Amino acid sequence: MEHTRARILHVDDHQDTRLMMAALLQDRGYGVLTAGSVAEALELAKDITFDLYILDVRLPDGTGVELCQKLHEMRPGIPILYYSAYGDAAEVERALAICGDAYLKKPVCIADIENLVARLLGPASRIE
Repeated sequence: MEHTRARILHVDDHQDTRLMMAALLQDRGYGVLTAGSVAEALELAKDITFDLYILDVRLPDGTGVELCQKLHEMRPGIPILYYSAYGDAAEVERALAICGDAYLKKPVCIADIENLVARLLGPASRIE
């Protein structure tokens, strides 16, 4: 994952979603690793420093909000984007009030994902 703009961990229990997101972000020059559960994500985050986490809200062994809190304990200051098919306005607000920086509700267009990822990563992630 050298020579990439940023390292991203995408956590989602649906393999197709993980594959699609990884392909999309890798095409834009990001290094992407994926996990299908809270436990798998924590194992990866223990050994690798990521620049952004993209989390589903509902995972087989916990919630994205719980994972967000654990990731923030391990590595404070890393931005977290929720990407989920679930969540009404109140649920989104609750999740972001507890932990996290942004929330995209599936389905979203590719440009929205790209723009939000670039914004969360900041100016250092842009290729000139």
